[in-house]
Amino acid sequence: MIEVKAKLRHVRISPKKIRLVIDVIRGLDVEVALEKLEITFKKSSPVIAKLLKSAVANATDRYEVGAKDLIVKSIMADKGVDLKRWKPAAFGRAHPFKKHSSHVEIVLTTKEGVKVVAKEKKVTPIETVDLTKTKDDKKKGSKDIKQADVKKVSKQPKERSISTKALGGKKDKSNVKKG
Repeated sequence: MIEVKAKLRHVRISPKKIRLVIDVIRGLDVEVALEKLEITFKKSSPVIAKLLKSAVANATDRYEVGAKDLIVKSIMADKGVDLKRWKPAAFGRAHPFKKHSSHVEIVLTTKEGVKVVAKEKKVTPIETVDLTKTKDDKKKGSKDIKQADVKKVSKQPKERSISTKALGGKKDKSNVKKG
């Protein structure tokens, strides 16, 4: 039996509200769990459905297994980082509150009796470059390249004018600085 994981971090829904949905699908087949998530009218239902589909995609990518052969082994929601905010109150006071977030992790496994074969990794050939030839080519032609391609750049100072704002809106050409 294989185990495939998928994680979802920093979901802007409190773990208490997510646990209402994940308790419904724990231990079910993946297809049945997706059907239940479609008819569950909670804010976290589409988020959990997307995570479940991601876990199925992870399983089908690594192993030769279909969605019908997978079971939700475990799913849990942990507390994430709280965003601390405040709300203005009477007499110049502030009432603090926290916006909760969650971390959700799902583990899928195969049903009993299902044979699973790992997919072979596709190995892409690595191209090698003969660096000795390129070094020799550069050494032979380096003198020619240096003399032909290098241009002498004269260092002339650029003209800078005083801004019109500094002159009170008038541009004075006599106050042009060089250097």
